[in-house]
Amino acid sequence: MNYQIIKEFPHPMMEKGKRPVISIYVDTNIKKPDRLENPIRFKNLVKEVQASLKDKEFKGFKDLFSLFKEMEEDALFWEGATESLAILGDEEECIVYKLPVNVKSLAIVSDSYYIKPLLRSFQSYGHYHVLGLNRDNFVLYEADRYGIHPIPVAEKDSTMEGVLGTEKTAPHLSVASIGGDQSMYHGHGGAKDERKVDQDKFFRHVDTFILENYSKMHKIPLILVSPDEHQGEFRKLSKNSFLIDEGIKIDGDSLDKKSLYEKVQDVMQELFKKELKERMDNFSEAHAKDLGSDDLVQIGRAIAEGRVAALYLEENMVHPGIFDSNLGTIIQGQIENPRVGDVYDDMAEVVLSRGGKVLILAKEDMPTASDIAAVYRY
Repeated sequence: MNYQIIKEFPHPMMEKGKRPVISIYVDTNIKKPDRLENPIRFKNLVKEVQASLKDKEFKGFKDLFSLFKEMEEDALFWEGATESLAILGDEEECIVYKLPVNVKSLAIVSDSYYIKPLLRSFQSYGHYHVLGLNRDNFVLYEADRYGIHPIPVAEKDSTMEGVLGTEKTAPHLSVASIGGDQSMYHGHGGAKDERKVDQDKFFRHVDTFILENYSKMHKIPLILVSPDEHQGEFRKLSKNSFLIDEGIKIDGDSLDKKSLYEKVQDVMQELFKKELKERMDNFSEAHAKDLGSDDLVQIGRAIAEGRVAALYLEENMVHPGIFDSNLGTIIQGQIENPRVGDVYDDMAEVVLSRGGKVLILAKEDMPTASDIAAVYRY
C-alpha cells in the first residue's frame, strides 16, 4: 500500500462507504529543530488509533499501519511538511493533505472521515483563476492555497495578432482630386479609434475564450489583473459571471510570481471576509424570523428534514457521538469507540450531501455564543 498526496476535496475515497475509517491530523512544526518532533507526534497519534480498534479490525488495517510506520521513518516526507497534515485511510488506500493552516492534532476512528479541518482549510484558501490582461495579450493562471501556476494558452488565442490576424482594423482612406494628377487622402477615424475597435474585439475574444474553456467547466472565481484603464473596459464587455468585482489594478507583467500570488491571496481573503459578514447578517435576519437556530436538537431535526441551507460550526470543537441522519437524533458516546465519531462532523457531511453550505469558524466569528448555528431553507 502507498499513500497519495492530493489537493482535491472532497476525494472519491470519502464516498466509498468503507467502515471503519481512520482520520489523523498532525499540527506540525515547520522550523528546525522543532520539526524533528513531527514524526513522534504522528507515532503517538497512530498508537491512539490502534488502541481504538478491536482485534479483528486491527488485522484489517495491517497494511495501513505498515504504511504509517514507513511514513514515520521517511525523513523526506517530514521535510516537506506544511502547517499541518491530514492523513486519511481505510483498509485499501491512504491519502494525505498538506494544509496551510494550523489544526488541532487528533486521531479518530469512526464510520466516516473527520472532515471539519479540511472544510476550514478549503473554505478560506480556495481554488480560482487569475487573468493577467494587457491591451494585446493575456496570461491565465490557476491558483489555490499551494501557489499559482500559469495555464498554457496558444498564441493564436492569447494575443491580439493571433486572434485578429488579417481582421485587424485598417485605416479607412478616401481619395479626392485637387487638380491635374494631384490627389489628397482623407482618413476617416484616427489611429486611436482603430486601436479601440481592435481592443474591443480582442477583449470579447478573451472573455468568451475563458468563459467557454475554463469558467463554465471549473465554476471558480476569476480575478482580473490589468492596468486601471483596462479594468472598466473589459468588465463592460464581459459576460463571465465568475469574474469577481475586486480586481488588481496593475500591469501583471510588472510583478514576479511571488508578488502576484500575494496580491491575489489578499483579494481572496477579503472576498471571504465579505461573504462571511453577509452570512452572519443572513443568520441574524433568519433567526429573527424563526428561519435559523443555534439549538442543537432543533438543528438536528432540520438537517434530517433537509431544511438546512447553511451550517456554522466552531473550529476545533469535537462532540463525540452518533448522529442519525434519518431521524435527526443524537446519541452521546466516547471518542475512543471506533463506531463513535464527531456529531458535528457527521452533521456537516449530511448538510453538504444535500446541497447545503458548511462554514467552520473561529469562536469570535460565530453568529451566536453557541458552537453551532444554522440557517433554514424554510
